[in-house]
Amino acid sequence: GAFARNHSLYLDVNGTLLAVGDNDNGQLGDGTQTDQNQTVQVSVGNVIAAAVGGDHTLLIKTDGSLWAGGDNAYGQLGDGNTTDRNSSFVKIVDANVTAVAAGKYHSLFLKRDGSLWSMGQNDYGQLGTVDGFQKVSPTLVFSSGVASISAGAYHSLFVKSDGSLWTMGKNTWGQLGDGTTTTRKSPIKVVDENV
Repeated sequence: GAFARNHSLYLDVNGTLLAVGDNDNGQLGDGTQTDQNQTVQVSVGNVIAAAVGGDHTLLIKTDGSLWAGGDNAYGQLGDGNTTDRNSSFVKIVDANVTAVAAGKYHSLFLKRDGSLWSMGQNDYGQLGTVDGFQKVSPTLVFSSGVASISAGAYHSLFVKSDGSLWTMGKNTWGQLGDGTTTTRKSPIKVVDENV
């Protein structure tokens, strides 16, 4: 899942990752900050999964490593600072990453052990870390049991291995599905099973 504002990524049948659209923050990964109205090849090879955020991009390579590039104003790239990566992608995690999701200014990823990690903006609790502070490095949310993830602009969702659905973050329009419009700064269960 991803919140894509103005750029898109495509994996072609040969496994080549292509990107198109807004590139002001280098989020296309082609080594430039030039917007592209035709697809360009992303400079990081061996990509098996990707997620696009507002102006940032997350990639998983075949070795399970996590790479990120583009806008980093809130630390959403997870590289320990808030410096944009607009000329090349940077490795964030060495191995065992299985899924990625990106919101407008935040990022989520899963590891093979079922652990859920988050980084970036946390004004609405979208990172699931309760404290509301932005995180510039990957922060553990759950140590095991998470099966899949998704992200909206300012909220996040995940399914646990027992089939339950959990949400967190901004809830102005009831997007968390808990029957309220109350923002949730820690994960809440909204469906018990079978998701």
